[in-house]
Amino acid sequence: MTVAGRLEGADPTDLAGLREALALADPEGKLAPIGMSSIEIGGDALSLLPEVVSNLARGPRVVLAMDATPMRRNDGDPKDEAERLLAGRFEVRRAVVGEGRAQLHADEEALAEAEAAVRDADCVVAVGSGTVTDVCKEATARPSAPPLVVVQTAASVNAFSDDVSVLLKSGTKRTVPSRWPDALLVDLATLADAPPAMNLAGFGDIISMWTAPADWYLASAVGMDDSYHPAPVAMLYGGGSELLGDGAALRRGDPGALDRLARVLTLSGITLGIAGKTAPLSGTEHLVSHLIDMAAEQAGNPVAFHGAQVAVATIPVAAAWEVFLTEFDPSMLDLQRLFPDEAALEPVVREAFATIDPSGGVGEECWSDYARKLTLWRRSRGHVERFFGEWPEHRARMLEMVLPPERLAGALREAGAPARFGELDPPVAPGVARWALANCHLMRNRFTLADLLFFAGWWDDAFVERMLERARSAGGGL
Repeated sequence: MTVAGRLEGADPTDLAGLREALALADPEGKLAPIGMSSIEIGGDALSLLPEVVSNLARGPRVVLAMDATPMRRNDGDPKDEAERLLAGRFEVRRAVVGEGRAQLHADEEALAEAEAAVRDADCVVAVGSGTVTDVCKEATARPSAPPLVVVQTAASVNAFSDDVSVLLKSGTKRTVPSRWPDALLVDLATLADAPPAMNLAGFGDIISMWTAPADWYLASAVGMDDSYHPAPVAMLYGGGSELLGDGAALRRGDPGALDRLARVLTLSGITLGIAGKTAPLSGTEHLVSHLIDMAAEQAGNPVAFHGAQVAVATIPVAAAWEVFLTEFDPSMLDLQRLFPDEAALEPVVREAFATIDPSGGVGEECWSDYARKLTLWRRSRGHVERFFGEWPEHRARMLEMVLPPERLAGALREAGAPARFGELDPPVAPGVARWALANCHLMRNRFTLADLLFFAGWWDDAFVERMLERARSAGGGL
C-alpha cells in the first residue's frame, strides 16, 4: 500500500500505525507528533475509564469536569456512570462548569471556573460537550497540570481529539494552542443516545473538508502560510469521502455510519494537532460561522450547533470556490490595487464590527490580528506574482480539493440536516448571514479565498448575493 493509501485508510485507535504512516509521509519532520497515549472507540468504551485513569493518574484525586447539559446512555446518565466507575478506585469530585448559565460559552468566566476546579487534581476527566472539553484542555495546559482524559458524549465536533481550544477573547472567537488529551474514550452507546441534531452537526463539520483544505493550500501557494502539508489532507479525504454518502444512514441511526462518523471526526481532530493549526478543516466557512456566533453572543442570543452552522456556511463558500476556479484570470488584475495599506483598511475593519459592538472592543481585537495579515500580504508580493504565473497548475490542484454546492447540500438533505441559514436552530437572520459572509475575512490573521477575492475587488455585497443565489439553486443559502 502506498503512503497516501495508508493515511487514507488510517484507524485513529491504532496510534502506532498512524504514527508510522505519518513518519513515512513526513520524512523531514515538519508535522507535530500526536500527543495522545490512547484512543478507544467502541460500543462500551466507557467501561475502560477506570483502567485508562489508573494508567495516567498521579494520585487518588480525580476531578470529573462536566457541563450542566442532561445526557443519556441506555437507561442511565453517562456522567453518573463515569462517576460510579471511578468511585471504586479514586476520590472523585464533580465540577459542573457553567452551572446556572443558560448556555455554556468558552469564555474567561468558564475558564476561571475550570482552572479553580482542577487545581489540586491528580487527573481530570472531562465528560460533556466540545465546549467543556475545550475549556478543560485550556485549564490543564500548564506544564505541571494533571493528566486529562476526555469522554466524548456526541459526534458533534472534532474538539475532542485536537490540541487547540476555541475561546471567546474580548467577545471575539479565537483558536488558541492548548493541549492534547492524554486519552480519549468515544463511547458509541452514548453517541447513539445523543440528540440526533448533535451527531448531524458533526457530519456537518466534516462537510467543510471540501472547502477548507483548499484555503490552506491557497494560503501556502501565495506565501501566506508555510505550514501546508499533504499528509493531513490525505487523512481527511480517506474517511471523509466515504462518509459523504452516509447521510441517509446517519438519519436512520445506523450504528456503522455513526462509528464511521466518530472515527473521521477523531482523525480530523488529529490532523489539526499535527498541522499545528486548525487550517486543515477551518477555512472561509468557519470564519462565517465564527462571525455569526459573535453577533449572537454580543446580542445575548443563543447559537446553533457549531457543525450545523459551518455546514450551512460551506454551501455558499463552495459557490465562491466554483466562481473563482471557473472565472478567475490573473492577467486581468491591477497588481497595485491588490496590496492596500493599513490606513485604507483599518476603518473598514473597525466599521464592520461596530455593527455588533458599538463600543469598538471587537473591532480593536479583530484589527490587531488583521493588521498582521496585511503586513505579511505586502511582503508576499513575490509569491503572489509567482502564483499568478503558475495559475493553471494551482487551479488544477484546487479543483481536486473542492466539491460543487449541490453535492454538499445534497449530503446534508439526505442526512436531514439544515442546509439553509434559516433552517438552523436558532435560525440565522438573512441580514446576519449576509454580514458574516461579507466581513468574514476581516476577523483574523489567517488567509483564505475571501482575502484574495477581496483584494482583487470581487468580495463585496454583490458577490455575496451571487454566492447566496448559487447556494439557493443548489439547495442551500438563506
